[in-house]
Amino acid sequence: MAEALGPWVRLEGISISQLPSGGKGVAPSNRDGSEKYNDGSAATGTAPNLQTFVQKTLEESIPFIDGVAPKSGAQLTWKVKGSPKKYAASEAPVHIYERVVLGKDLDKVEGMSQFSADRKDETWFCRRSCHRNAQEQGTASWEEFVRCFKDHHAESEDAFTPTVIGARQAMSWDTSGIEVDVRGERWTNVSVVVEEMKHRIDPKPLKNRTFPVIQITAALSGKSEFIVISIPINDFDKSPYAEFAKDKSLVMAAYASIERIRIVPSNGDVEWIMATASNAGGVLPQWMQNLAVPGAVAKDVEMFLAWIPSQRTAEYGKPTPISKSSPNDKGLPAAPYNGNEAPSPISKTEDKVATNGNHS
Repeated sequence: MAEALGPWVRLEGISISQLPSGGKGVAPSNRDGSEKYNDGSAATGTAPNLQTFVQKTLEESIPFIDGVAPKSGAQLTWKVKGSPKKYAASEAPVHIYERVVLGKDLDKVEGMSQFSADRKDETWFCRRSCHRNAQEQGTASWEEFVRCFKDHHAESEDAFTPTVIGARQAMSWDTSGIEVDVRGERWTNVSVVVEEMKHRIDPKPLKNRTFPVIQITAALSGKSEFIVISIPINDFDKSPYAEFAKDKSLVMAAYASIERIRIVPSNGDVEWIMATASNAGGVLPQWMQNLAVPGAVAKDVEMFLAWIPSQRTAEYGKPTPISKSSPNDKGLPAAPYNGNEAPSPISKTEDKVATNGNHS
């Protein structure tokens, strides 16, 4: 699947002025009463309509993520990184890949902001794992993947990730009737929201991070496949709907990600691919951050598969929480679900955040 780099799904992110028009915001708990609300997009003429925004982001993302495991059987456009990782909670090994998008190539992309005189390379890491389609220990069913990552992505990530200590939906769009055609395939069941996530960073006095993203999900019509795209919003602290991004005790960081989950037609397994480029900000050099990312993205598989069995019981009642005080905690059982409601989180013990003025 041939690809062309685009300006939307990039680590540099987009501005609130580039958000699609018509977004509805959620008032933050720390709202400044003097701020005026708008629909989330600036009246600059640069904001695309929702249909165009979804079209453009999918056109960029679909071939980019397909290069990890091309459906056509073509050659990979990503480099295999190390040996597959194995975890006790997962029957399936986790394969790691890397791809560097050169800054000089991004300079040539039409629509990229031109403010960066020395644009850095964009380093992406990716994981791929194939899971037996069953609600059993060590694996998960297609329905569980859909529920946790298509229907309740942020809630699920919050529930099974020990370092996530806050999540809120800041904006949403009415996507009724939004469908797009990309490379001869129709994508439907679209959702578009802005999420703010808060992550604990250790050791202290490093400050905790917040990651504001606009997240797009879409399902491939007639197939068991969906995609989740997250794009950083680089000035969300200026939005009247921001809460975590305005919190001076947090460092606003960034990640871009593309996630493709599908049933492999040849064997019925669930293929789970997730690629990300990130910048935690603060004083930690990017090259040092990149050393930690491959292991962190692979471990998501273990955390999800360690947590999902707790969601299969038919019993109801108050969950017994576990502590999230240590970054080494596993995502362990929380509360049962009935198959429709959002996942129930494990408890979180938030460390006190450094309050000095340094972004560490």
